[in-house]
Amino acid sequence: MLALKIIKLSPCESCNVVSYHKCLISNREACKENTKVTPQHTNRLETSAVLLSGLCVVHCLGLPLLLAAIPALANVLALPEAVHLYIVLLALPLSLSVLAYGTCQHKSVIPLAVGAAGLLSMTVALTAKYHNDEIILSSIGAIIVAFAHINNWKRRARCVADGGI
Repeated sequence: MLALKIIKLSPCESCNVVSYHKCLISNREACKENTKVTPQHTNRLETSAVLLSGLCVVHCLGLPLLLAAIPALANVLALPEAVHLYIVLLALPLSLSVLAYGTCQHKSVIPLAVGAAGLLSMTVALTAKYHNDEIILSSIGAIIVAFAHINNWKRRARCVADGGI
């Protein structure tokens, strides 16, 4: 049964991390019943999200530097502009679902909020008028999303180690 809690300052039941949170699940038992994803599966998804963020940074920063150093590669490594849209469309559901699942486990919205800010930066980059703005916004967004996933991973591991999940 889903219930909405009022945002309040409270510690995680297992790892005692104190944070403001609003969880859509009324208690930890209901959270376990409603989410049938194993920790190993979540770790794989989290790893995929971090790798996708890393690929985005390499694409945004590394590829232009490589093409500036060796201009002859421009014809070989040309990617369509739609690749940016595809990356964001892949990152949005993957990142949001893993970060939301982690929020349910460790009761801290910090990784979800930070990840959402990074995803927003990546999405805004798609509408950037100038190419340099797109590179900067996309790179910053991808780094923020990777940081959010690493933070989420650490918080989930701490709760698991303390026997909370």
